Amino acid sequence: MEQAPLAKVRPLESLPLRTCGARDSAGVLLIVSIDTEEDNWYRSRRDVTVENIRELRGQAAFFARLGVRPTYLTAYQVAADSRAADALAEACAVGGGEIAAHLHPWNTPPLLEEFVPRNSMLANLPADLQLAKLRALTTALQEALHVTPRVFRAGRYGLGQGTVSALLSCGYRVDSSVMPFVSWEEVDGGPSFVGAPLDPYRLAPDSDVTQPAGHGDLIEIPLSCGFSRRPFQLWARVRGVLDGPALRPLHLVGLAARSGLFKRVVLSPELASVAEMLTLSRRLLEQGVRHLQMSWHSPSLKPGLGPYTATAADVARLYASVERYLEGLARISPITFATISEARQRWHRECALSALEPDA
Repeated sequence: MEQAPLAKVRPLESLPLRTCGARDSAGVLLIVSIDTEEDNWYRSRRDVTVENIRELRGQAAFFARLGVRPTYLTAYQVAADSRAADALAEACAVGGGEIAAHLHPWNTPPLLEEFVPRNSMLANLPADLQLAKLRALTTALQEALHVTPRVFRAGRYGLGQGTVSALLSCGYRVDSSVMPFVSWEEVDGGPSFVGAPLDPYRLAPDSDVTQPAGHGDLIEIPLSCGFSRRPFQLWARVRGVLDGPALRPLHLVGLAARSGLFKRVVLSPELASVAEMLTLSRRLLEQGVRHLQMSWHSPSLKPGLGPYTATAADVARLYASVERYLEGLARISPITFATISEARQRWHRECALSALEPDA
């Protein structure tokens, strides 16, 4: 079936600047980020393959047709394979995307830590080992793709205080690991992002990564996550109670979602339906959020590699979901696509403009 064009998509510089802290009624900044990584869905140091990276060429054509400017958060194993790196470079060149860094601790050198689940969370490693792995990843991306990455996402979202110090030491300017309202504490001792802001904010070394640091040099651009109903903080508390140790065996979180009472939604075609993603987007925009970030994983582009796309039909549905979401979002608000670095630059410009206003 022929799809309606995205008539409301505008280039980045066409959207007027708005005051820092308030959403521009003229449009929304949309980031599309891809965790660009090996085929092995479960952590592995052996028999690592990167066949899914070939699929980026087709995805790039899809992005170019829609006007998407993607950010490819790239793992070490992709950079270490010359054919995969070439495919990524070609894909990035098609639509003017950005190559960023994505660190899987379990197979990024130096491999000095024990291969156990807890060590799959970068934040759980000693600070010096976090720094060594980040340096190795950064060097691999520089040598293979001839770029110096300035944007980072931790594998499994394993960002911690020590990670911020390592990022600043390696010249990074943006992190995008924080998923508001989600805790990974029971998943191999990962971080909790409950209480994190929905909008960009500053991070500083040795500070809580969910709390804005007034003069921090690293900018956090969170992923988009929230609830199907407002106010988010209320439903976050309700979900916390229902998912607590006493009530969890009753599966009340799932019952609440199936009944339509409320549901926590991540802006990802892997995890949410088109209707759910549009509902989340409306709720975020109603609260004045200044950006939306939709994300997925590159292994989902090849059938059978991950839990979300077992068949070619599933891959086709993922693409269709993305396009239908963009069409629906364009009916809600004009869209301006941006890479993560472009979103950071725009945020800085908005805040600089705000500082010049008399009542700022």
